[in-house]
Amino acid sequence: MIARQLNIPGAFTFEPNAHYDTRGELRESFREDDFRAATGMVFHLAQANTVISRLGALRGISVATAGQAKYVTCTSGAVLDALVDLRTGSPTFGTRHLAYLDAERPTALYVPPGVGHATFALTDRACVTYLLNEPHRPEEFLSIDPLDADLGIEWPSEPASIVAGSSLSFVEARDRGLLPAYAD
Repeated sequence: MIARQLNIPGAFTFEPNAHYDTRGELRESFREDDFRAATGMVFHLAQANTVISRLGALRGISVATAGQAKYVTCTSGAVLDALVDLRTGSPTFGTRHLAYLDAERPTALYVPPGVGHATFALTDRACVTYLLNEPHRPEEFLSIDPLDADLGIEWPSEPASIVAGSSLSFVEARDRGLLPAYAD
């Protein structure tokens, strides 16, 4: 696998190895040894989720307030993926990284603890698989408004659907002390 550090500390992309033969191909979407060599960390798999979204669906920005990391891959269709550094004290606090993920070029994103994550479905039935290092605990999650002007994320179009009823603005979450802290 080819790993690349992103502009947000601790965030990486991983390009899988592919093996071809007369039957088709096999892609190594995750390898613990490659992950550890690139990041210096161990990724303990605790849960795997698959989300299938309709064209134009916007999911996120969600962040775990207590240490959950994600390894994200698009396995069908295409999404625009957004990472936002929500860790107070981080040298890149408030910085975002946008990545195009699709099934044809199955690059994976590692989303470290405290970094917010959102996806915008660019195709109908866009399928994204999440590997989680800790089980999902809804009570430990915070939702930030993905349309918040302070974040300045330019989505490709107006979302066809979004759940934003309980989302906070970036500034409100910061001012209320709800954002996770940066741990070097």
